[in-house]
Amino acid sequence: MKKLRVLCFFSLIAFLFTQCVASRQLRLAQKNAETVRLWFEEGWNHNRNEELLERVFAPDWEDGNPLRADQTVGIEGMRQFVKFYQKAFADAHFTITHLFATDKQVAIRYEVSAIHVGDAFGVPKTGKHFTSTGILIYDMENGKIRRSWQELDLMGILKQLKPED
Repeated sequence: MKKLRVLCFFSLIAFLFTQCVASRQLRLAQKNAETVRLWFEEGWNHNRNEELLERVFAPDWEDGNPLRADQTVGIEGMRQFVKFYQKAFADAHFTITHLFATDKQVAIRYEVSAIHVGDAFGVPKTGKHFTSTGILIYDMENGKIRRSWQELDLMGILKQLKPED
């Protein structure tokens, strides 16, 4: 009988431990998803990028596949990217269509619409409106974005910005 009680006790402890780990992972996944939503919904869509940089990005943030060859790392690198984007595109609006989050990563698919108002991707400003889609994968660290990888329909954007014949 004593062995049965000891076995039940350790089984209960193991069950509670796994529940705590799963609960912690779920809380971290939710926090990570909230961070990424905040960046898009408030940062990009409400032009609050500058005030959110240190809240959203880890100090040593890295771009896994930078759109610009001279991309700087860290928060300053993201600040430079935001300024580049804001100079090149006006009235940008992002819609997150898919979001998947774990305790360590977040992946999103987004739709974006904007007006081309400055040089970007080797194309001088056209004043044209465009729409596009993209996918971003983030490595998360302590609820902040540590590294990002982006795939976007650059060819589709370029086709929309192409001068009319």
